[in-house]
Amino acid sequence: MFVLIIILLFSYFAFPPSIAQKTPPELCAGGVHAILIRGQGPGDHLNVMVSMQNLVLQLIPNSSSVALPFHHGGSDHRIVAAEGALMMQDYIRQYVASCPQSKIFLMGYSLGGIVMMDGLCGTSSLWLNPVPGLEPKYNRNGPHLSNFPIIKPTEMEIGKGTERMIAAAAYGEETFIPGMPWNIGTCTNGVGLYPRIHPEWCDPFAASIREYCDTGDNSCCMQYPPIDDGAHFYYIFRYNMDLLHFVQRRLAETPVP
Repeated sequence: MFVLIIILLFSYFAFPPSIAQKTPPELCAGGVHAILIRGQGPGDHLNVMVSMQNLVLQLIPNSSSVALPFHHGGSDHRIVAAEGALMMQDYIRQYVASCPQSKIFLMGYSLGGIVMMDGLCGTSSLWLNPVPGLEPKYNRNGPHLSNFPIIKPTEMEIGKGTERMIAAAAYGEETFIPGMPWNIGTCTNGVGLYPRIHPEWCDPFAASIREYCDTGDNSCCMQYPPIDDGAHFYYIFRYNMDLLHFVQRRLAETPVP
């Protein structure tokens, strides 16, 4: 446990939260503000997520977008995912503080999906460094305990705020488990590389979540006998429009207060 605490603290201070989401009022999104989180690899922070960025900016008027600049080129999933989750949370807090009436759309791909789901729900996979879930005040779907397996909460937090996270989607995300009401795709009897043990920690944000996982993607859908048909690389072609329609519907369901 002591080692995990040291690793988490190191990742926090080695990659301090960005304040880049402080936004002047005239630039606050009237549609949605998309925070896009790419998968592991070198190169720019947007990568294939540019496809969803283009759809959001073109088809949801007055929207904005940012690519989360976490250390996606790092080789250790545990450190990178924890650092990215903390950074994503900070982006959300800063943006909501600057734009209290704007709605947020989170999207992660593969490693970026771990970042998104752990940052939202808290870590409950045995092989990943622990991160507490986002404060439920950013949603209004009910009670939620602070999800930190080392530092226990002193009281229950109640999510009574206005719904901010209107959509949170993951493609090919490695903490996937079957049977969840937010699951989309063909995988029904496989699990991810780092399966989530406490999916109920996601309950405060359940109405906003969509996890896309297809059979043939061994990152999110390991099964026996194994199948690998490259499904991990086709989500943007198969599901981007479905996801866009989900974001549009959620935006319509959660009007500005």
